[in-house]
Amino acid sequence: MNIDTYVEIKNGKENDINVKYRGLIQKLTATLSLTLLSFGWCSTVNAAQQQIALVGTWTSIPNAPLAQKPKQASEGLYQLQVNKDGTLTPVKVLKMKSPSWIVKSKDGRFAYTTNEENEGAVTALSIQNGKVEVLNTVDSHGGHPTHATISLDGKFLFVSNYSAFDKGRGGVAVLPILPNGHLGEKVQNIVFEEGSGHVKGRQESGHAHSTTFSPDGKYLYASDLGNDKVYAFRYNPNKAQPLEADTNRDVSFTHGSGPRHMVFSPNGKHAYVTAEMRSEIVTFNVQDGHLKKVAELKLIHEDKTPEFKSASGIILSPNGKYVIAANRGADNKLLVFKIQQNGLLAKPVVYKANGIEPRAFSFDASGKYLYVTNVNSNNISLFRFDAKNGTLKPAGDAAKISTPTDIKFFN
Repeated sequence: MNIDTYVEIKNGKENDINVKYRGLIQKLTATLSLTLLSFGWCSTVNAAQQQIALVGTWTSIPNAPLAQKPKQASEGLYQLQVNKDGTLTPVKVLKMKSPSWIVKSKDGRFAYTTNEENEGAVTALSIQNGKVEVLNTVDSHGGHPTHATISLDGKFLFVSNYSAFDKGRGGVAVLPILPNGHLGEKVQNIVFEEGSGHVKGRQESGHAHSTTFSPDGKYLYASDLGNDKVYAFRYNPNKAQPLEADTNRDVSFTHGSGPRHMVFSPNGKHAYVTAEMRSEIVTFNVQDGHLKKVAELKLIHEDKTPEFKSASGIILSPNGKYVIAANRGADNKLLVFKIQQNGLLAKPVVYKANGIEPRAFSFDASGKYLYVTNVNSNNISLFRFDAKNGTLKPAGDAAKISTPTDIKFFN
C-alpha cells in the first residue's frame, strides 16, 4: 500500500513586522526552536495539539438509485485536519481498498480499518504526533468486513465479515493485537451460516454486522443481520480461542428485523440495537449479561414503504445522556433520543442528515461537533451539538469526500 498523496497546507500572507523588532523576534524564535529541539519537541508540538480525523470510504462507486456520482472515485483512507470552526481540511490519503470502518485503540496510538472487499482484509495503522502510517494488513477471513471492535483489555480485534463466500469463512474473526500495534493471524473464526430467510435477497444466510462488548468486558455480542439474532459469547483472553458461545444469552429478533449496531447505556443496565430492515431501535434491560427486550421504537412511521426503512449507526452522546441514530434509504434523517431514568428512550427530535445515506457518525474530541458520513452524496455534514438540551444545529458541510463511510478523531 502506498502512502504518497499529499495536500500541502500553506500559510497566508506574512504579517507585517516592524523592522525595529524583527531581529529580536528572530533571536527569540531561534532560542525557542533550539530549546524545543533539545527535548525532541519541535517537529511534534503543533501536531500534538492538532486534532485530526480519519475518514473511511468505499473505493468503488455504489450502484444505487440515489447515489450521486463523484467527480473522482475515492482512493482510500483520508487524513484531515480539524479546524476551529469544525470544518475539515484534507492533509493526505493512504491508498488502499475500501477502508469502510475505523476503530481506534484506547490510547489512540493505533487504529484498525476493515477493507470491505469481496476478499476482505484488515489494516493496522500507527498514529503518532499527527502522522498516520500503515503497519500491516491481514486477511479478515471473510467477505465485506463491515465492522471491528477491540477488547477492553486491548488484546484482540474482532472483525465482522458480512459475507461468507467459502465454507469456514465469514462471521466473526478474532485477530490478536501485538504489542507494537501490528495484527497477528486469526486465532478463531465463528461462521454465521444460517439465515432466517424472511427478507428475500438479504437473509438467505447469516450476515455478521457488528460486535459489541459489555461494559465490564466479560461478554461479546455479535449482531447477525441475516438470522435476526444477537449472539452472546463469554470472553476469556487467556484461552487460545478467547470466545465461548453462551446460547442462554442469545437474543432473537422479530423476523425481518436485521439487527445491525449496538450500544450500552453508561451504567451498563440498558442496551440499544438498531434493526436495519424494520427501521427501529430495540431497547433491552441488562442483568448479568442477559438481555431482556422492553421496547421497540420506530425510526419512521409504520406505514412507510420498505425503501424508507434502513436504520444504520447508533452512538451515545459524549455525556451519555442521549442516543443518536440514523435512518437512510429515501428518508435520510438523524434522530436524537434522551435516555430516561428507567432506560427507555424518549420521543426523538428528528433532523435532516443533510446528505444521502448517512451510514456512520462521530463526535470530535471536544464533543461540540457531530460529523455524519453521507455515502451517496459524497459529503460529511457538520452539526453543532448542545450537550445540555441534546439539540443539533446544522453547520453545512465539514468536507467533501467521495463515498465516505466512517469518521473517527485522534488527538
